[in-house]
Amino acid sequence: MPTLKRLYTAISLLTLAGTAHAIPECTWDTTPGPLRYNIDLGETWVARDAPVGSMIGTIRTLPATELQGRGIRCDNDGSATLSFQASASAPLHPNPLPPVNGWDVNGKVIETGIPGVGLYVRLGFPFTGGASNAFTPVDDVGIPYQGEHSRDAGATPIEIRTLFASYTLIKTGTIPPGPQSFGKQIAHSQISNLGSALDIHVSGGVHQAQCTLKADAVSADPVQLGSHDLADFSGVGSTTQATDFHITLSDCEDNPAGSIARAFIRLEGARGSVPLLPGIGVFGLSSNSSASGIAIQLLRSDNSPMPLQQDEPVTPLVIGITRLDFKARYYQMDPRITPGLAEGALDFTISYR
Repeated sequence: MPTLKRLYTAISLLTLAGTAHAIPECTWDTTPGPLRYNIDLGETWVARDAPVGSMIGTIRTLPATELQGRGIRCDNDGSATLSFQASASAPLHPNPLPPVNGWDVNGKVIETGIPGVGLYVRLGFPFTGGASNAFTPVDDVGIPYQGEHSRDAGATPIEIRTLFASYTLIKTGTIPPGPQSFGKQIAHSQISNLGSALDIHVSGGVHQAQCTLKADAVSADPVQLGSHDLADFSGVGSTTQATDFHITLSDCEDNPAGSIARAFIRLEGARGSVPLLPGIGVFGLSSNSSASGIAIQLLRSDNSPMPLQQDEPVTPLVIGITRLDFKARYYQMDPRITPGLAEGALDFTISYR
């Protein structure tokens, strides 16, 4: 009798498991169009004679909210490169500048529209690199900026909502007197597949700290050093008693919240007087003098010597009137002194830094 055999076929089910990755692209989270950020730097004071390249005020790190609360999201599975580029919307300062806070700012200082005032902008996260959800700068985070993203961002996308950046005003040349202000778009940007991404508008003002030097600024002109006997001198380096005098700076303007500028003075010989020992403030008599063997020494108010032929700091500015106090006295230069008229003269230049 035939035997029936049953053929059993085993069927195995193969289950495939994996993770879905987002394709590399950027999208608007709400209304399309470039994000807009407005930054107000407020009013800043700068000393009138601050050197070119000086930072005006401080570095201001200001987070800014997009005006309509919009944002951009960028996903990447690492299979392509996303790019972000921020360009200056105004001309860049063309001349070389020294480093500011250790940063090389050349080619990255944007003209504000105020003569002599430029703006340096450094972008913050997500344009600083170092994270899977940040653009990596090609060279530096200062605008003009170029960044790329070519890694797997995983579950954390790049998001651009609040703009994190620092803003530094830099003196690039002579600044006009009086209050100066600006307000303009300083940067625009492009991002991968979206095109125009964000615009940055910045406003602010600059005031110069300075004073007026009036015709009667010196308290006594000439400063009377008095009459002295030869016996008042005891040898080379001996001096007479010092006479006080002062220079008045009028109409001084400075930050009312606290002085940012200091008055400097530079003293040069005049009318035949020449510096003899400039490091200790000693200068020769003028050409119409008949005395010999002596000179004149200029001192600070604390009796320390006032150096000549260099810019010397004197005092912080005081709003309204700033007074610079000095002293002067005769100084024996030679072992033998000839009596007679002993006059000296100095020209002075005041600067504010």
